[in-house]
Amino acid sequence: MQIITCLDQLNLKKKTSVALGNFDGIHTGHREIFRAALDAAEKQGLDSLCFTFSNHPFNFILRRDDGDPDAVKLICTEDEKIALIEDMGFDILVNVPFDEHIMVMQAHDFFSDIVRDKLNAGYVSVGFNYTYGARAMGRPDTLRRECAEAGIGVSIHDAVIVDGEVVSSTLIREMIATGNMEMTAKLLGRPYSFTGTVSHGKRLGTRMGIPTINIPAPGRQMLPPNGVYFSRILIGGVTYNSVSNIGMNPTVNADSMRKTIETNIFDYDDDAYGQEITVYFDHFSRGERKFRNKEELFAQIARDCENARNYRKK
Repeated sequence: MQIITCLDQLNLKKKTSVALGNFDGIHTGHREIFRAALDAAEKQGLDSLCFTFSNHPFNFILRRDDGDPDAVKLICTEDEKIALIEDMGFDILVNVPFDEHIMVMQAHDFFSDIVRDKLNAGYVSVGFNYTYGARAMGRPDTLRRECAEAGIGVSIHDAVIVDGEVVSSTLIREMIATGNMEMTAKLLGRPYSFTGTVSHGKRLGTRMGIPTINIPAPGRQMLPPNGVYFSRILIGGVTYNSVSNIGMNPTVNADSMRKTIETNIFDYDDDAYGQEITVYFDHFSRGERKFRNKEELFAQIARDCENARNYRKK
């Protein structure tokens, strides 16, 4: 997949079938938009292209940087977003920053200068709530009219419904914030996950015969509530069942203000230090709590592991 990160780099000779959107999180609704663009590309002999932004427009418009607690948190990292789009089968990804120039563009100018000319669109696929141009004045009906006048095919997709709910990034954030990992997975079409490099930790689970690894809790990505989760962990291409704790580990790190993701891995006897791993969160089991001593903590870890094994047997 060709990745273009600057509009000035665009010089597309062949007509394209374009999926347009912010695609925050790459959820099941986004995949319907992608499939239509990919199908049109195959049927009409076009290059398939996904156009999206490398930052969140709301954060830019409201001048919120990564350290701002009110900034919109990511559902997946930029690297994960790129990988998911590539897995869908696109020929080209245009992943550019939402900036002042794009923010003040009138809707017609965005369509004519970017969609029609720079992307060389022959077909466009968007969602029912797609907006573009300054003050979001461009709407799906506006786009339909502009495409018709330019001889560009267009598909505007209805909302995707899962368990009676309209799939949206806002709803997904609500589910993550409440620890509903099962619904989060349904909405995303995949389990929620974090990727990081394994660092040294307290290795408390190792003393119990269960290998324990730590990765830093990501600062830009949406975090579920502190607590214990039944999880799976991908190490070196192999997935293992596990139990993960998100939080401060107050029993052994009373003064720590740094969140970590500590994972106890089942049926694993190697050293993952320094490796990049991915932790998938399947089920929220309990909130984080402080124990009176390490013995109580170890007893609870043992119960958590037993509960996780029983969960997998269901």
